[in-house]
Amino acid sequence: MNSPTRALSATETKNRFGAVLREVTRTGGPILIERGGRPVAVILSMEAYRESCQKSPPVSPDRRELAHAAFGMWAKRPDIHDDWLAQSRRQWRSDWANG
Repeated sequence: MNSPTRALSATETKNRFGAVLREVTRTGGPILIERGGRPVAVILSMEAYRESCQKSPPVSPDRRELAHAAFGMWAKRPDIHDDWLAQSRRQWRSDWANG
């Protein structure tokens, strides 16, 4: 992963996926994929990926990060907590079973 990071839009990546894979194979990547100007993913060669996994184990996100990923701006609402989620799930299952 000695090459500088290249950024592509999700649309350009989709439209040129074969060329993107060839470039990653040749350079090792990384290629940063953006949607709406914001980074959302990275494409690496398998060699670069394996190397990065050996350097540091994957970090599991904490519950707040998971909530933010799932709920976005709603994640910081004080009324959304584990009990509320459990109650909502029970209600959803009940409505689904009775539907």
